[in-house]
Amino acid sequence: MKGFCLTLLTCLVWGVAVAQFEKNYVPAPLQDTIPPATLATLKAKLAADKARVAEPSKEVSNYIKELYDKRANFVIDQFNEDYILTDETLSPYLQSVLNNIYAANPALPRETKVYAHRSEAVNAMSYGEGTIAFTLGLLSRMETEAQVAFVLCHELAHYHTHHSDLKAAEVARFLFDPETKKKVKEIEKNEFGQYTRLTKLVGSFGMSITRHGRDKEFEADSLALRYYLNTTYDLQAPVRTLEILDSADVEPFRTNLDLRKHFDFKAYPFKERWLTYAPSNTWHANEDADSLHTHPSCTRRIVAIKRQLLTAQGANRKAIDYGTEQSDAMRRRSEFEIAVSRYHFGNYGRGLFLYLALAERYPENAYVHAMIGQGLYQLYWYQKNHELGKVLSLPDARFEENYDRYLSFVHTLRLMELASLSYYYSSTQRERFGVQEDLLYACWLSSKTEVSQSDPGKIKTEYIANFPQGRYLSKMK
Repeated sequence: MKGFCLTLLTCLVWGVAVAQFEKNYVPAPLQDTIPPATLATLKAKLAADKARVAEPSKEVSNYIKELYDKRANFVIDQFNEDYILTDETLSPYLQSVLNNIYAANPALPRETKVYAHRSEAVNAMSYGEGTIAFTLGLLSRMETEAQVAFVLCHELAHYHTHHSDLKAAEVARFLFDPETKKKVKEIEKNEFGQYTRLTKLVGSFGMSITRHGRDKEFEADSLALRYYLNTTYDLQAPVRTLEILDSADVEPFRTNLDLRKHFDFKAYPFKERWLTYAPSNTWHANEDADSLHTHPSCTRRIVAIKRQLLTAQGANRKAIDYGTEQSDAMRRRSEFEIAVSRYHFGNYGRGLFLYLALAERYPENAYVHAMIGQGLYQLYWYQKNHELGKVLSLPDARFEENYDRYLSFVHTLRLMELASLSYYYSSTQRERFGVQEDLLYACWLSSKTEVSQSDPGKIKTEYIANFPQGRYLSKMK
């Protein structure tokens, strides 16, 4: 198999891209409608999947087809609701790795396509109809292209063994089984505890068709390793990938933010009381709203993979070093896009934390500082409208300390303090970086607060003069 080779021109582009993280960042465009060609492909695949259904029971067949319809609609919604990236960088990179795997396994029909998914959860998913989603959270943790390849081999194993289709058929047969119907009727006759008893009946079977059972994960790992060993990727990657997945719940940014460094201004000095912190005794956390965890603990899976590697054919072949330049660029870009996505979906509290963490790693990046200014304004606006809880989590001892400290800090701020931080932060960064689109918009936002000493009209005029086709024009009303 030929490796994922980069031309000299492409290498130069990658080098420039990595360097640009230090000074600026341009987010991937948001896709609010599924591309027509993708929609046509999904519909054609749906028709083919439904045509293959051949259950003896018409009821079962119709229900399976209904599940296929719902599955396809779910995937379409993922595109239409901006969760799927159809950008020119992340998704094409993932697809190039997938193409390498298919090239090394020519017996597999090329029926899948992979996309980056706007989730901070560390996961990848095969929806079952040919679409594979690789979350930004997972991509930001990948250290090498080989690790990406093993994840994709695992999802290919789920798809090519039809785990989703088999689960749909299993669910349909269960629901229309005479014994199941009998049990349901017995439950309905008893007016007490109907919901609980029905829930137990369904739950005992494991009705979800979006999650694979533990046995399916081991089966997918085993088949994935066979696909993987046909490639020339690093032999250490499968185990290392599972180790990364096993630590998925560990916060990637673990150092406490230097809040004083970020929010101490000559005209508005940092206040010591803002740093008051004591872990809460109350559990409030609801961060799993973005969670897409669908895989079990990896400890036993690691043991199984190591055992299989000892005897697997191809485990002694020489691996090719694919380098780390492109995988490093994808990891960095994913970190930025996670923060972009948090803002896009209205989670300004988490997004601001991520941008502050990025600012400590990229202190000269004007875009990052602009988004911090914008995030502060959004928190001010929601607090002013008594809706802060919609965009900012409460402190919770279950969070890692750095994030919990940050939440405690923000909740300590009074309304005018948030307004002042938004205004002085944006103004200070404007003096530092000059004309930058995202920063001008941040300054325009903060100029509308009660503490502002700037004229919003003048800032808008300057923005239009410099960015006549700017991204924020429709918002500056």
